[in-house]
Amino acid sequence: MGIVTGGLDICAASLAGSANPTDIAIGTSGVAYASGQTSLGVETDRNQINTRDTTTPATTNFIANFTPFEISGTILREFGTFNSGNVMLDRQVLNGSLVFDGEQELQIQDSVKFFISG
Repeated sequence: MGIVTGGLDICAASLAGSANPTDIAIGTSGVAYASGQTSLGVETDRNQINTRDTTTPATTNFIANFTPFEISGTILREFGTFNSGNVMLDRQVLNGSLVFDGEQELQIQDSVKFFISG
């Protein structure tokens, strides 16, 4: 038995439910991604997800915004998405870093896509 395309859409839509990802956190660690990680290397801020979008088939997009005040002086190297129980769904390490001087805003969109392999 295998999951069909409609099943992938159901999986993606289930991530948009109320018991699932709630926050996106940002951090300064450049430590490489590993599948067993449970937190960011060095978390510096965390904001609630304010948009959950499932309009793209088999995909859920989570979006969080960070104000200039929140990220002033931050050297962004990583971000991750978490649920209310502080379980990390995923983590992204940037190639290089982004430095914020207190005038820029930041919007992070984390796209989770389900696909059939094999």
